[in-house]
Amino acid sequence: MSLKHIYLLVTIILLIFKGYSCERLHELIYSSIEGSAACFRRLNGTHQTGCSTSDKGAVGVVHFVQDHDDVLWLATNASAGPYMAVVSTSKFGLVEFLIDHPTNIAGVLTYENASDIPSFFTHDTRCPNEFSSADGNQCSSSKEGGVVWNEKGTGLLKREIPFPIFFIPESRYEEIEKISHCFGRFNYDKNNQRGRSLCSIQLNSFMFAAINTEVCMRRSATSTIVTTTKVCDPLGDQNVYYSLFPRTKESKKQSITLVTARIDSASLFDGVSPGAASSVVGLVTLISAAAALAQLIPVSKSNLYAETNILWTLFNGEAFDYIGSQRVAYDIKRGVWPPNAPLAPTDVKLHVEIGQIGGSLSDYVNENTWPLNAFVPTLAPSTINDGDNDIQIFLKQLSNAYNMTIPGIFNGSLPPSSIHSFRRILSNVTESGEMLEMLLVDHKETFTNVFYNSALDDSDKIAYVYKNISMINNVTFISTAELIADGLMKETDTQVKISRLATALAHALYQRVVGEAYTGNITVSAHLVDEMLYCFLKNETCKLLSAAEFGGNEGPREGAGPAPLYVGVTSWNTVAPVFAGHLLALLTGTQLSLNKSQCETKPESGYTRLWLKGWNHNGVCIETTMNFSQALSPAFIISDYDFKSGTYSTWTESVWQTMWARVFVSASGGSACVAAATGAVSTLIAALLTFWLRRHSSLIFVDPPSATIVVDDAASGILRSVNC
Repeated sequence: MSLKHIYLLVTIILLIFKGYSCERLHELIYSSIEGSAACFRRLNGTHQTGCSTSDKGAVGVVHFVQDHDDVLWLATNASAGPYMAVVSTSKFGLVEFLIDHPTNIAGVLTYENASDIPSFFTHDTRCPNEFSSADGNQCSSSKEGGVVWNEKGTGLLKREIPFPIFFIPESRYEEIEKISHCFGRFNYDKNNQRGRSLCSIQLNSFMFAAINTEVCMRRSATSTIVTTTKVCDPLGDQNVYYSLFPRTKESKKQSITLVTARIDSASLFDGVSPGAASSVVGLVTLISAAAALAQLIPVSKSNLYAETNILWTLFNGEAFDYIGSQRVAYDIKRGVWPPNAPLAPTDVKLHVEIGQIGGSLSDYVNENTWPLNAFVPTLAPSTINDGDNDIQIFLKQLSNAYNMTIPGIFNGSLPPSSIHSFRRILSNVTESGEMLEMLLVDHKETFTNVFYNSALDDSDKIAYVYKNISMINNVTFISTAELIADGLMKETDTQVKISRLATALAHALYQRVVGEAYTGNITVSAHLVDEMLYCFLKNETCKLLSAAEFGGNEGPREGAGPAPLYVGVTSWNTVAPVFAGHLLALLTGTQLSLNKSQCETKPESGYTRLWLKGWNHNGVCIETTMNFSQALSPAFIISDYDFKSGTYSTWTESVWQTMWARVFVSASGGSACVAAATGAVSTLIAALLTFWLRRHSSLIFVDPPSATIVVDDAASGILRSVNC
C-alpha cells in the first residue's frame, strides 16, 4: 500500500470518530455526587476540630444505616471494609457510635429527608461558648446538674472527627436515590460481600492545617523563597453598626442605648448554615425595628435630642466564642470604637440584646404571639427589687408596647449571648451597674431551638411560609393592619408576630429617647418582614437585597439559595454582613438627589454615602450613619498573644483545595486475584525465558568479528556493530 493510500485511510477513520462523542474511561467508572457539603477543619488555641481526609481522599463500601444493629455490624462484623456509612439526618445520632469505633469506617454521608425530619439536630456543645462566658455562668458541658442551655447538643461542632462527613440537602435527594440504586444492585447481601464487585464512595476533603491555632499560624507565617505557605486563616468578617443620629468626635457626651443581635450561625458543613431560629429572627427584628424608629424620629430632629442616641449593632462570629462582640468590647475599652466617634465604656447606659427568639415560633403556630423572657444579669443585688431602676422601666415600656408581659429573670447565670463579652472585658462598668444589660430570648432554663447551629435550622423550624406580596408602586410596603384586613396574612403568621415585636421595640426606644409614649400609627410592616425572611432564608436573589446592592453591579446575582451565615475567614468577606448593612442603610438612610459621581464626594461629618441600586434599580444615593467595623478577635492583633490563655477567641479555619464526592463500583477481589496471579505467572515465564536465552546464546547469536581485523577508516565503528 502506498503512502498516499495510508494517509487517506487514516483521514477517513478520524472523520468517522469525529461524529461520535466518546466518554472518557474515568467518567464511565465514576459518577459525581453533586450538591454535597463537607465537614471541614477548624482549630482553636488548644486543639483541632472537624474533619479531614488524606490527600488522596477516603474510599469505602456503601452501607445504608437504618438502626443500631447496622452500626454494630459496621464496627465489628463488616467483612469487606472499610465502609462508607450512608445515614439519614433522623438517624444521625448513630454516627456518634461510629466516631467512638472508627476502625472500619472510611467516612459518613448524611442526607436530609423531608419526610423523615429528626426531633432534634444540634451539634454545638450543651453549653455553647462555655469557655468565653462571664463570671457567674453555671452551665458546664462536662458536669452533671446545673443549667444546660443546649440540652440536645452533641458537641460534634467542637470535636475532632476521625473520618470525613458529607451532607446532602433535600434539594439534592436524587443523589441519594442514585446511591441507593447502586447499593441495591451490588451490596444487597451484606454477609457475603468479600470477593465481589461492590458499590463504593470516595470522599475528598483534605485539610492543610493541623494541631491548633498557634501551630497553624506559625506555619502560615513560614515563607519559602517563592511564596508564603498558608495553611489556615483566622475566623472573622465584619460587624455592622448604625446610629439613630449621626455621631462625631465633636459631639458632646451622649447617653447611648446599645441594641444588638448576631448575624452568624454555624454547622458542621461548609456553606450550610441557615440559622433561622439561631440568628435570622433576631437579625430581622433588629433591622425592621431600626427602620421603624428612623420613621418615628427622623434624623432631622437630632438636634432636639442631642443627649440621647440609639446605636444598633450586628455582631459577626458569635458562634465561635463571640468574635464580633469581643472585638467591639475590646475596642471600646481602648477608646477606638466606633472609629469616627469612639465611645467610652460609661457612655453606654443600657445594652439590649435581641438573642435567640425564634425557637418557639413553631410551637405557637395557632396563637397570636409567642412568649419571651428578659434575662437581666445584674450582679448588684440592691438593684433587683428597685422597681424604678432604668432597666425595669424599659422592660415595662417594652411589655406595654408588646401587649404581653415580658418577665425579667434576674440571674447571674446568663444564656449564651454577646453580653458575656461586655461582662468580661468591661467588667468595671457592668458590675457597677453603670452599663445595664438585658437579653431578650424565648426560653428560660434551656433552648427551645433544638436545631441550634445546625444545617437543619431552616425556615420550616420557625413556621415561615413566604407570602410573595407585591409592593405598592414597587416602593411601598403594605401595613400589617391592611394585610390582615385583606386576608393576605393572619395574626398567627410568623411575619406578623415578628413585626409586632419589632414595633414594640421601636416604640419603647422612642419613649426612651423622647421621654413620652408614642401615640401615632407607624408600625413595622409584616410585608417587610416577609421579604426580609425570604432573602435571608430562601433566596438571596430577592427584591430587598437586589435594591440594596451596590449600584455598579450589573445584572442579578447568580444562585437561588440563601446566603450562608457562617462567619468565614478574615481574608474573604462574606455577603451576609454586607447585605444586612446595606439593607439598614436603604431602610433608614436619607435619599439624596445626586448622581453617582456626586454621591462619591465626601459627606458631612458623621455620615457615609452609598450608591445603591434602589427599588427601581436606576441607582440611588443614600446618606446614612451605617458603617462596618472589623470582626476579628483581639487575639490576632495583640503582639505575642498567648493562644492557650483563653482570654479571647482563637478560632481559625484550615485551608483546603477542593471538596468532592463520587460513587463507583469497585472491582471484586476475584479480579484482583486473577490480575495478581497473571502478573506472577508472566514474571516467572519471563525469568525462565531469560535463563534459557543465556544458556543457549551461542546457538542464537552470531559470534563477534575476529580481533585481528583492523579497520582504520571512519566506518570502523559501524562495521564492528553490524558484524558483517
